Amino acid sequence: MNERKPPGTRADYAVFQPMQTRWNDNDQFGHLYNATYTELFDEAMNMTLLERGFLDHRGGGSIQVVVENGCLYFREVAHPDRLEIGLRLTGLGRTSFRLEMGMFRQGDATESARAHFALVNVDHATRRPLPLSDAQRSALQDLGPGLLAEQGGLAPSTTRGDG
Repeated sequence: MNERKPPGTRADYAVFQPMQTRWNDNDQFGHLYNATYTELFDEAMNMTLLERGFLDHRGGGSIQVVVENGCLYFREVAHPDRLEIGLRLTGLGRTSFRLEMGMFRQGDATESARAHFALVNVDHATRRPLPLSDAQRSALQDLGPGLLAEQGGLAPSTTRGDG
């Protein structure tokens, strides 16, 4: 079994999205349902990708589909907590990329939960993988400048085994 990494800090993330918990997000134990964590992470990711020109389901070009996700929990979160979800790019392949996200209570220095989502860029009609365009790679640049520098800039990489 892999060793569990300790909670990260705000400095680990490139951008943040504010999120608000709702009354019905709490379960009978007084904290968020596990599925709600995933919904909040997904919403923060989608907001960030939309701001960068991704997820155009009406345009007929490429779209991004989630092929893997997961979540680690460090501390309880509950309504009425205001949240900030940090995002960073942790993997960039020829047709895919991986984002990690940290969930912070507003003002907290360390994350309450951490999630990852792996996405594949696919053709809207055929759902077959497509290489990420230069524009898409450029749009991801500020989410993982350290990663892109390690990989030699915006050139395609094979870090996720997708050729």
